[in-house]
Amino acid sequence: MIHTFKEYIIYYIRGESMRIGVTGIYASGKGTVCSMFEQLGAIVIDTDIIAREIVTPPSPLLDTLVQTFGSDILNPDGTLNRRYLANKVFADKTLVNKLNEITHPAIFNEVMRQSDDKTNIYMINTPLLFETEFYKYMDKNIVVIANTEQVLKRGVNRDGITEKEIKARLNHQISLKEKMKFADYIIDNSGSLENTKKQVEELWKTLILMKGQ
Repeated sequence: MIHTFKEYIIYYIRGESMRIGVTGIYASGKGTVCSMFEQLGAIVIDTDIIAREIVTPPSPLLDTLVQTFGSDILNPDGTLNRRYLANKVFADKTLVNKLNEITHPAIFNEVMRQSDDKTNIYMINTPLLFETEFYKYMDKNIVVIANTEQVLKRGVNRDGITEKEIKARLNHQISLKEKMKFADYIIDNSGSLENTKKQVEELWKTLILMKGQ
């Protein structure tokens, strides 16, 4: 029986698709970068979207979350209150690990299922690329960087959460410095969108050449 996410991925046979992991710290601009790649011809798979889909009622996974974390994680209509769950677990590393062990294998399985066409280049947008060891199953990995002030501002404006909540999330991700050590490519999203776009276009040319080999 497979008990952990690490054990799970060991048994997954990788296909021949070109999968590019895209990550960065919270609100660094991963989605923006992936959208730029999509405009150039890539297919984007967002693990946050998958994470929402796999707990849409009726869902055995949602039932497991309720059994593990309590029925108070549900909205009145029976859907998952993601913000409440996040606030509940991010204060306790043990709870974070439990949440990850429940959700990550299902997310990984769905990512691999959706990216099985070897003629395409897939951008896998995932915040925990290295923490979950997804990166080992990618052909290349991109880290999107931005300064802390920008990250906090984007998170507050985009998601309507507090700086305290953002920092709690960041505390459960490996540092940007560590992410950069694992990266094959780094895209700096600290400047203008035009500057980011130029970096994306140059990297896309490299990936296209690599794919053609």
